[in-house]
Amino acid sequence: MHKLSIPSGAVLYAATSLFQLSLSGAEEPVYLLDEYIVSSGPVARSVDDFVNPFATLESRDIQRQGGTTLGALLEEQPGVSASSFAAGASRPIIRGFDGPRVRILDAGIEAADVSAASPDHAVAVEPILVDRVEVIRGPATLLYGSSAIGGVVNVIGKEIPRERVSRKGYEGAFESRYDTVSDGETFLGYGTVGGDNWALRVTGLTRKSEDYDIPGEAEIHHEGHDEHDDEDDHDEEHEEGESGTLGNSFVETDALSIGGTWFFGEDSYLGAAVSLYESFYGVPGHSHGHAHEEEEEEHQEESVAIDLERKRLDLELVLAEPIDWIEAARFRFGYTDYEHTELEGDETGTIFEQEGWELRGEAANREWAFIDEGVIGIQVSDTDFSAVGEEAFTPPSETQTQAIFTSQHMHRGDWHYEFGARLERQTTEAQGAPDDYDSLALSLAVGAIWNFATKQSLALSFQRSQRHPSSTELFADGPHLATSQYERGDADLDLETAYGLDLSYRYRSADWAGTFTVFYTRFDDYIFAGNTGAEEDELPVYQYTAVDADFWGFEAEGERVLYSTEDTEFTIGLLADYVRAEIRDRDEDLPRIPPLRIGVKAGLESGPWTADLLLRRAFNQDRTAPGETETDGYTELSLDIAHAFDLGNGLRLTAFAQANNLLDEDIRHHTSYLKDVAPLPGRSVTIGARFEF
Repeated sequence: MHKLSIPSGAVLYAATSLFQLSLSGAEEPVYLLDEYIVSSGPVARSVDDFVNPFATLESRDIQRQGGTTLGALLEEQPGVSASSFAAGASRPIIRGFDGPRVRILDAGIEAADVSAASPDHAVAVEPILVDRVEVIRGPATLLYGSSAIGGVVNVIGKEIPRERVSRKGYEGAFESRYDTVSDGETFLGYGTVGGDNWALRVTGLTRKSEDYDIPGEAEIHHEGHDEHDDEDDHDEEHEEGESGTLGNSFVETDALSIGGTWFFGEDSYLGAAVSLYESFYGVPGHSHGHAHEEEEEEHQEESVAIDLERKRLDLELVLAEPIDWIEAARFRFGYTDYEHTELEGDETGTIFEQEGWELRGEAANREWAFIDEGVIGIQVSDTDFSAVGEEAFTPPSETQTQAIFTSQHMHRGDWHYEFGARLERQTTEAQGAPDDYDSLALSLAVGAIWNFATKQSLALSFQRSQRHPSSTELFADGPHLATSQYERGDADLDLETAYGLDLSYRYRSADWAGTFTVFYTRFDDYIFAGNTGAEEDELPVYQYTAVDADFWGFEAEGERVLYSTEDTEFTIGLLADYVRAEIRDRDEDLPRIPPLRIGVKAGLESGPWTADLLLRRAFNQDRTAPGETETDGYTELSLDIAHAFDLGNGLRLTAFAQANNLLDEDIRHHTSYLKDVAPLPGRSVTIGARFEF
C-alpha cells in the first residue's frame, strides 16, 4: 500500500482535487479514495488514521451513479440508506439514524436547509455538481456538531476554486443526460479561468423530469391493517396516477453559482462564492383534505408540491503555517436565505422560511506534549425559522449555538490513538412557548487502532454524545400532512445521550481490501414521535417523547482484484449491513429501521472502458413499530458502462449508459413514510455524454 506524504505546511482542504479526476489534461487520472482521506480538518490525513469506517464518493463515482438526491447517491454505501420520500426529497439515513441525528454539511458548515425537520423537505444540494461526498462516523463527528450521533455527510462543492488553474488558464466540463423512466433531461456545466494568483468559476445545472414509471400499482394494502378510520376512502384520497406511473413524482431543478479565489503564499487562499438553488417537485401519495373538513371535497383531489429556493453566500480563508505550532488554519463563513412553499394545487398552503449564518474556525496543531497532531476549533451559528400557513405545525423560533471542539492523535509503534471532545451550548426561543430552551451538551470520544500484522488491524472506539432536541421536537403542535400525522412536541425534553461502541477488523493488501464492523449504541432519553392511539383532525396523534433505546448491527465491505495487467483491472466485492433498534424497557421495535442487505459488485477498467455492476438483496422487514406495516424485500440489479475518448490537447469526451432496477422490481424502502403509496422507479436506462477541457 502507498503511504501519503504531507510536506510541511501543505494545506489540502476538503475539496482538494489531489485525488479527483483531473480536468487539466493529465494523462493518467488517479483514483485512490479507498486509501486516502483529505478533508477531516484543514490538512490531509490518511484513511488509516480514522478509527471508524469512513466512506467517500468523488467525481467519478458521483458521475457514474448520477443520483438526483443526496439520499439516492449514498444509499449504495454499507450502513447508509435513504428516506426516499419523493423523487425530489431523499435524505441519507446512517445506521438507522435520520433527521437531526445525521448532519448535512456544505464543505464543513451547515447546509442550512430544513430537510432535518421533515422527510418531504429536500436537501438543498445538487449531488451531481459536487467534487466529493464523505460519510463520517465516530470521534471525527465531534468536529461538526453534537447532533451528529448517527454521522456526518460532508458535501464538498465546486462553488469556490480551491486550487490554482492549470497552466493553460482554463478548465471545465459540460454534460448532458437523459433517463427513460421519467423522460428526465439534465444539462450541467462548470468552468474555471485564472492566473497564478486568482481563479474565477461558474457552475450551472438544469433538470426536468416527469412522473416516473413504476412496475405496477402505486398503493398497496395490508390485510388487517387499519391505519385510519377512513381506510375505505383511501384509494380516492391518494393520487396514484395510472397503473405503471407514480403520479405527482415530477422534479424540476435549477442551480447556479459564481465563485472566485485569491491565492497567496504557497498554499494560502481567500475564496468567496454566491449560489442559488431552486427546486420544484411533487409529493406523491398525498392530498391535503384531512385537516380541512369544510373543504374536504375540494382539497381531496389536489396534488401537493414544494417550490424551494436557497440563496447562499460562502467565504473561506485558508492560512498555511500562520504561526509555528499551527500547521494550517481554516475559517468558513456561510449565510443562507432559504424558503420553500408547500402548494395545494394552485393555492399556497404553508411557507417555510429559514435565515441564518454560521462561522467556523479550526486549526491543525503540531506536536505538543504527548500529542502528535490534531485539530482545535470553534463554531458559532444563529438561525431564524418560521412556518406560516394553515398547516404550520411548528412555531417561529430562533436557535443559537456556540461550540468548542478538538480531535487529537497519538502514534505509538503499532498503535494509533484518537481523542475527541466537543462542548456545545444551544438556546432556542419559540414564539408562544412558556419557556426557552437553554442547555450545554458535552460529547467525548476515544479510539484506538492496533496494527497487529503487516496487512491487518483492529479498531475500537467509544463515544459519549449528547444532542439538543430540535425546535420541532420541542414545540411542534399541529397537523403534519407530509407524514400523515398530528405532531406534538414536548418543551420539557432534555438532552439525548448516546453511548456508542464500535469494533472494526480491517485487511488491506495489494489485491485485497476489507472491513467488518460491529456497533452498539445505547441511548438514554432517545427522542422520537410515538403513536398515542388518539386522533385529531382525522390524523393519528404522534407525541415526541424520550425513551431508553438500543441500536446495534454490523457493516461489511470487501474487494478483491481478480485480474490485473498494465491497462486492465477486474475486481469483485461484497457488501452487507444490518441494524436493529428497539425501546429497551418495552422490547418494542422503533419505526423505519432498514432491513438486512447483502450484495455483490464487480468492476472493470480496461483502457478507455469502465463498467460497474451491483446486485443486492434487501430482505423483508417484519420488525415493526406499533402502527407500522411490514415491508417486502426486493432484489436490485444495476449496471453502468462508459467509454472515454482522448481528443488531444487536454480534451476528453466520455459517453456513458446506466441501467437501474434491471429486474423491474417493486422496490419500497422501509425507511420511507410513503413506502405503501410510492414505490421507487421501475427499470430505467440513462444515457449521456460528458465533455471535459
